[in-house]
Amino acid sequence: MIIAKEITEWTGAPNTPNHTYVLSDKKQKVYAYWNEIDGSYHVLSTKGSNFSGSHRRFDIIARNVQSLDEININKVFNRR
Repeated sequence: MIIAKEITEWTGAPNTPNHTYVLSDKKQKVYAYWNEIDGSYHVLSTKGSNFSGSHRRFDIIARNVQSLDEININKVFNRR
């Protein structure tokens, strides 16, 4: 799995927030995301839910994440 920060420029909807996601390596499944608006962390599925990364751009924050349990949310997202 990877942790990826979305950096898409939404020209048609400029106020659309870009969240940070825990995705499969090929960005086809989403496991969890960090909501940029309220700062909350949401686990969607430990098996992964379908995800379309088409028309989106990402910066990879971390690679080779083995499980959701190993993510230190405070460290990854620079939260205290």
